[in-house]
Amino acid sequence: MIEQTSFLGIPLRTQRGRRLLVVAYYGLLLGIVLFALWQGGHSWGSLSGLTFAMGSLLGGLRQGGPVKPYGKVSQPQGVQTLNLAGRRSFEESVPLDERERGRRDHAHFTAYRILYVTLAFAALTYIVCLANLPQLTQRATPPLLWSFFVYVLSLPQAVLLWTELDEPAGELRPVPNPRR
Repeated sequence: MIEQTSFLGIPLRTQRGRRLLVVAYYGLLLGIVLFALWQGGHSWGSLSGLTFAMGSLLGGLRQGGPVKPYGKVSQPQGVQTLNLAGRRSFEESVPLDERERGRRDHAHFTAYRILYVTLAFAALTYIVCLANLPQLTQRATPPLLWSFFVYVLSLPQAVLLWTELDEPAGELRPVPNPRR
């Protein structure tokens, strides 16, 4: 599921490096939200431009991130589409194999379990703050909603990066090519 060996200068070969990437990503997200709150919460328009970029930075939603993009479910056998125009589909990617689909499905299941707890905590905190500090809470609502939306988009990829195990050391060795 991890396509790259490094991302933004962070090595991804070890679980420690992948966890560092997840912590750095959510640190960046928290920094953007704190800056938006410091600006008074009026930066909803500028934050909306960052939504897809931040939500897909870890991959999964598009090419370019450390997590392999989720391909479409393959069509059942016997169904053949004709490419009469000869164009290449934008959605073409290497489909996930059974193990990768299982890992992806498990990551989404875990992400949604984390999301349930986060949503309950966030809703309770928001209601308490709205009752006690209504003006401050209303001003902070747009950046907080934006951060929650980006959090929802990136959570399955973060779970994959966090839980992916290290490659088995010493079991697989590169075989030199005698022709070189």
